[in-house]
Amino acid sequence: MLAYLLDNYYIPLYFIALVICIIKYQLYYDTVLKYFPILLAYTFMSEVLGLIVRDVDDIQLVYKQEFYNYNTIIFNIYDIIFFLYFFYVYYQLSDDRLTKNIIKYGGICFLLTCIINLFLQDFYTEPQNFAIIIGSTIIIYTASIYLYKMIITKHKLPVYRNLLFWISLGVLFFYIWYPIAMYILSFHYEFFTSYNLSKYHYISIVVFYSCIIVGLTLMKRLRIANEVIK
Repeated sequence: MLAYLLDNYYIPLYFIALVICIIKYQLYYDTVLKYFPILLAYTFMSEVLGLIVRDVDDIQLVYKQEFYNYNTIIFNIYDIIFFLYFFYVYYQLSDDRLTKNIIKYGGICFLLTCIINLFLQDFYTEPQNFAIIIGSTIIIYTASIYLYKMIITKHKLPVYRNLLFWISLGVLFFYIWYPIAMYILSFHYEFFTSYNLSKYHYISIVVFYSCIIVGLTLMKRLRIANEVIK
């Protein structure tokens, strides 16, 4: 049991982030992050279900012998919801027309790519790489713009007290690596396994959710989450 927990050391971070997120909810319940606890709860349940499907032989989502332990469909659905959530967050935070248009039309492009990707890759057994690349590009851009504007703009509280500062840092770190890892996993599987690249994927998850936990721990009550980028 201990060995299993050590192998999946990143899972407790989802639960810890969710618990702190609920405890601190009164500090941001009326901001653009008001649905954030729902996203974290969905994340935690998806990860637990993914482990169950992967490791319990009697439970499977793909009824083909060679794919019986594949949990890819869980995370393909999750990716779509996660991307759309952060498109919404950064769209609401921005009053810059260019940024809003990039998010709006990029989001449409992302959804179209999701549909097209259904004909290019198996939704049940393969990460939807082209959709991931499009979505990651948009999120990297919007998170970078948000962080830049936050750093150069004066606020009543230091930036490290702003939950969205830490979330954006985590988003930026994770989504620089994520599309690369998924692309290698899909098209260069032997390279992925030979160099144990899953290890780096899990490290990026740890960094991402550590940023969220730190942000939740340090955050102060301020309507800064509803401020737009100036």
